[in-house]
Amino acid sequence: MPSILSMFLTAALAAPVTGAVAVPADLKDAESVLAYIQAHPDDVALVTQGISHNADRLAPVASAIKLVHLAAYADAVREGKVKPGERVPVALWNSYYLPGTDGGAHEAALKRLKPGASATLDQVVSAMIEESDNAAADLLRDRLGPGTLRKIAQTHVGSYTGEMLRAFGDCTLPADTCLKNYVKAGKQVHLTLPAFARQAAWTATVNRIEPGVLHDVLAGLRKDKTASRHLEWPMRQPGADPGKLLIGTKGGTLPGVISEAMYTVRPGDKPRETILALRRLPETTWYSGIRSYAHQQFIARMATDTAFFEKVRAALK
Repeated sequence: MPSILSMFLTAALAAPVTGAVAVPADLKDAESVLAYIQAHPDDVALVTQGISHNADRLAPVASAIKLVHLAAYADAVREGKVKPGERVPVALWNSYYLPGTDGGAHEAALKRLKPGASATLDQVVSAMIEESDNAAADLLRDRLGPGTLRKIAQTHVGSYTGEMLRAFGDCTLPADTCLKNYVKAGKQVHLTLPAFARQAAWTATVNRIEPGVLHDVLAGLRKDKTASRHLEWPMRQPGADPGKLLIGTKGGTLPGVISEAMYTVRPGDKPRETILALRRLPETTWYSGIRSYAHQQFIARMATDTAFFEKVRAALK
C-alpha cells in the first residue's frame, strides 16, 4: 500500500469545500469521489455516524470482508479457543495461496515477516490485514470455521481461493470443496484470468455483506485490543501521530469494486466508524481509484472537515 498515512494527514488539513463538481471519469481526490457518489447513488453504500445510505442492501466489499475474519479471531482469542502464539507451518499457509490473484500480497507478507518454517497465528492475521493476504484469510476461515464467520456477518462468507478456482479454474464443485481439494493436493495452480468485464461480473457475487452490519463489526473491533492492534498498523509507520489522528482501517479492491472500512479518532471528537463501498465502477474509473486512494482521502476528509461531511450528507438525502 502506498503512503496511506500521508494521505490521511493531508486530508486532515482539508481544502475549503467548493461548489458543484462535474461527474468525474477519474477518482483523483475527495471531491471527485463525492461527485461520483452523487451521480451513482445506487452503486454506493456509505454508513457512518449521521449517514446510512444503502446500509441494509448486500454489497460486494472485496477484502473489507476480512473484518469478519478478524472479529472471529478476536473473539476466539478472548474466549481462549486459540492462542496468538500458536504455530502455523508456512507450508500449510502456502497451500492456500493461489499465485497471481492477490496483487503480490502473500509474497509481500512473507518478506515482511520472515517466518522461517512456521509463523504464529497472529502473524498470519497481520498478513491478512496489512498486506491483505487471501491465503491467510482462507487459512483463518478454516481454523475458526465458516459458521463462526457466518454468525458475525449474518450471511455466507466464502473462501477466496475456492471461489476463484470455481469461477476461473477447472473446478466445478462447490467452492469450499474446490478449496479443500486444492489445499490437500499441495500443488499451486496458475490461473489465466479473463478480461475486466468478466471479472467484474464475478466480483458482484462474492464477498458480500450488509454495510450496516460491517459498520457494527468495525465499531466492535475498534474497542478490542487484539483487533485494534492489527487495524491500526498504519500508525506504526513513519510520520504517524495518533495524538493528532488515530486510524484503523481495512480496505479492498476487486475489478469494479473499491471498499474501505475505517475508524478515525481525533482529540476532542467522538470516534467515527465509516464503511464506503463502490460497485460497478467502469474500468478506467476503477483503475484511477486504486492508484489515487481517493476513497481513503474522502473518508478522512469527512472525519476532519465538518462542512465537507455536511455536503456529503446533503448529497445522499
